[in-house]
Amino acid sequence: MSLPGDKQQRTFLDGLILGDSGYACRPFLMTPYLNPRERHQQRCNRAHSSTRFVIERAFGILKRRIHVLHSEVRMKPEKVCRVFGACAVLHNIALTRNEPLEDVCGVHVQQDQPVQVPNFEGEQDGRHIREHIARVFFN
Repeated sequence: MSLPGDKQQRTFLDGLILGDSGYACRPFLMTPYLNPRERHQQRCNRAHSSTRFVIERAFGILKRRIHVLHSEVRMKPEKVCRVFGACAVLHNIALTRNEPLEDVCGVHVQQDQPVQVPNFEGEQDGRHIREHIARVFFN
């Protein structure tokens, strides 16, 4: 994803995106520790990995049901969000109608409480936020 820096800061203040280690850690994009030395960092990486697994699996389920998601969606990010939301709604409708979905095991995701991340002032590259989250939730 490439958006101008200022827009990135404003756009994702109400949540976080999980990314793999191929991305830079940003205030809105949490990536795993590259060399976790402390226990809370290792625990954070395990939670990050298992959460990403659930998300990747959910994307896989949607891609099996909604074939337009098999290829790259070439639209503005705002429009992609609306398209993806519509796909999720269609999938949920299919679930309520017991539409079959081949080769899919049941996935149960428990709703978590929102994470309170402090407002850091100045330019942050995300590492301070990630460290705060790791110390608060995985110590």
